[in-house]
Amino acid sequence: MRKNDVFGYIRVSDTKQVDGASLSEQERSIIEYATKNRLNIIKWFEETQTAAKKGRPKFTDMMNLLKDGKSQGVIMHKIDRSARNLHDWAAVGDLIDNGIQVHFAHESLDMTERGGRLSADIQAVMASDYVRNLRQETIKGIYGRLNQGLYPFCAPIGYLNTGKGKVKTKDPKKYELVQELFKLYASGEYNAKMLSKVMYEKGLRNFKGNIVNKNSLLRLLKNPFYIGLMEVNGKLFSGIHEAIVPKNIFHRVQEVLTGRIQHKGIIHDYTFRKRIKCKLCDYFMSGENQKGMVYYRCATKGCPTKSRREDFIEKSVINTIKFISLNPNEEKQVEEIILEDDFLKEESTDNIRQQIKLDIGKLRIKEDKLLEAYLENLLSAEDYQKKKNSLVDSIHSLDQSLMQLSNPKQSFSEKITNFLELSKSLLNTYESGNKTEKRKLLEIVTSNFAVSEKSLYFSLRSPFKELLKVSNSSKCCHSRDTSRTSPQHILHSDNYDFVIANEWTTLLDRTSLSNEELREWCNFVDHKYEYVPKLDELLYPDHDP
Repeated sequence: MRKNDVFGYIRVSDTKQVDGASLSEQERSIIEYATKNRLNIIKWFEETQTAAKKGRPKFTDMMNLLKDGKSQGVIMHKIDRSARNLHDWAAVGDLIDNGIQVHFAHESLDMTERGGRLSADIQAVMASDYVRNLRQETIKGIYGRLNQGLYPFCAPIGYLNTGKGKVKTKDPKKYELVQELFKLYASGEYNAKMLSKVMYEKGLRNFKGNIVNKNSLLRLLKNPFYIGLMEVNGKLFSGIHEAIVPKNIFHRVQEVLTGRIQHKGIIHDYTFRKRIKCKLCDYFMSGENQKGMVYYRCATKGCPTKSRREDFIEKSVINTIKFISLNPNEEKQVEEIILEDDFLKEESTDNIRQQIKLDIGKLRIKEDKLLEAYLENLLSAEDYQKKKNSLVDSIHSLDQSLMQLSNPKQSFSEKITNFLELSKSLLNTYESGNKTEKRKLLEIVTSNFAVSEKSLYFSLRSPFKELLKVSNSSKCCHSRDTSRTSPQHILHSDNYDFVIANEWTTLLDRTSLSNEELREWCNFVDHKYEYVPKLDELLYPDHDP
């Protein structure tokens, strides 16, 4: 090592500057300084991390080599490039005290003289203060965005970054996969490792195009961003972005995550597991796989009920759903009935809206009083934040209610609208659903489902049962072009609404219900049910915390 051998150290605080002019400009300036002062740069250290905190690996390696005598000194571009925290500046001072040369290409300072050291110390303190002020202003900006309902960080999977200060939008390629992810995990039949592989096969990827691993998937499932809330350092903020996961599904996922709902660990997960009974023995039929086909058999010895193939049973279930679903003409008539009711109850809706706004105002006042109590040291920081989070969550729920104008005691139009949406989505949800969702849908539609010899027996749940009754009773057989049910396929039996003599593989024809029949049924639903849930609420019922 020669007397004039030195290191060169350059740094940028933002990785976006690596390909820019900053590093090259620092390097050019240092080379000019070395040439002018006849110094020989034997090694370069290039750092792309901030100096605001300790932990710069290249800087640490260089300091260790200097202490070991591997170089006579070091040339840096400026003082603020060497250190923006006083701890690192103290380490630079120790080098100078030990006779190691420290040069700054941009400042003409003699670091061996008291005046030069004093000037450098003042600049280092100013650089450190600049960083502290910058950090505070950055934090203010972050919380300012959060209070506006904007998320100032990278969008989670399922959303897109649309630019600084703009609302995150749904990723059209991923948001439905994220919805499916939450639904599958809410079923309790998948652990994170298994679900990570399942969702990769379905096409879910992280932003680098790789599998969403177990740890990342668990963080995703805990993120309240998907229900319209933003959590930062344990604090909740109401977001103005569109939620893509219903609250009831999200809360059910949290229960699974915390162990309140156990993973079932099913070995053989057949579609009609514990859903289809032998009518003669009243026992659930057992599923088994034979040559790639699933069969359901009665385990009672000598029972005349024959085995039934799963695919034929599923065709019957699908056609049952089609049969009891409203057709397009009936849907249109129901929509007209809803519009008539909305016109009559517009004033009631305004009253509900005003009440929600009043409730939000009361919560805002509580929020202000809570802050006053905290500032007067009547509450600890932990208690304040806990109560503040609760208020933010309540205000967010009311904001959502204000947008949807929902109410625990639903109006006529809300009840019928929910059922109409259920009717429209029932078939599609069944055909595209996983096995857990199919079993749940079957439970929603039927109360009894059995096999006897070669026949399938169905008992419908309300209000599907009443829909069938309205169609059968409101007109006599002579007043219809064709009967609603086709007697050559469907037989009535005790405790069952209809019986299919063989697997139902073709859809039965029926005439549309009249406006009077539909109105009669809508009135029945309104009087019988205080609340008609949406499909997601039926599939994933919320639980009390």
